[in-house]
Amino acid sequence: MWKKRPEKIITGCATDRGTVRDKNQDRIVCLSGHIVQGTAAVGCVCDGIGSFAYSEIASEMVTEGVRLWFQSAADGRLGNLTEEELTEDLCATIRELNELVWERGERERLDLGCTMSALLLIGRSYHIFHAGDSRICLAGDLLRQLTRDEIVYTRERGNIRRKLANCIGRSRELRLSRLSGTAEPGDTFLLGSDGLFHRAEEEELCQKARRVTSDAQALKFCGEMIKRVEQLGERDNVSCGMIKLRA
Repeated sequence: MWKKRPEKIITGCATDRGTVRDKNQDRIVCLSGHIVQGTAAVGCVCDGIGSFAYSEIASEMVTEGVRLWFQSAADGRLGNLTEEELTEDLCATIRELNELVWERGERERLDLGCTMSALLLIGRSYHIFHAGDSRICLAGDLLRQLTRDEIVYTRERGNIRRKLANCIGRSRELRLSRLSGTAEPGDTFLLGSDGLFHRAEEEELCQKARRVTSDAQALKFCGEMIKRVEQLGERDNVSCGMIKLRA
């Protein structure tokens, strides 16, 4: 049974197909809860590969898998694990989800793939898992990108092209980037697909994020930021999520 959400953590997320795309290949989830290891939250954003017709399947498989994993933690089924073991268990789960995406693509002859940026917060410890060019940033006076865009630039017929160097479903074995750190009261983590951060104005993001004091405000913030970047000309799918430690 899902336990009452902790008052110390604020979460919210939203996603939109954008102004041009026929469908939304993004998926995002941000959740908080009490687990045996302490108050916790998890966030995961996935952005489908635009050239793959069924990328939303990969995005859905990964975000739903992360949601179910956190549900297990909140239900106490992972209560025998230490914080370090719990973090490794999520890492293993993400690798298993990648393998499931790859296997489904091979089995059904579908082009499947998505980027993925995930954040696990336990107490004040955070752990990031990343593949691709979705982003997790820390919003303070300035916006600090915590993940690294895994892209390469190639020259084709005289033009410079930007390509993903890593993603979910690329192969059976996932090359997963990881980062850990300590959060301070008031720290705000923003998760987003590249559609958000390509257009968003950093000062506006940070100013509005500082004013968020509840889950309802976090949800409103995410929806407003998506509308804002669309007004600024973003045409791609857009996702925005927030995980914030109360000051």
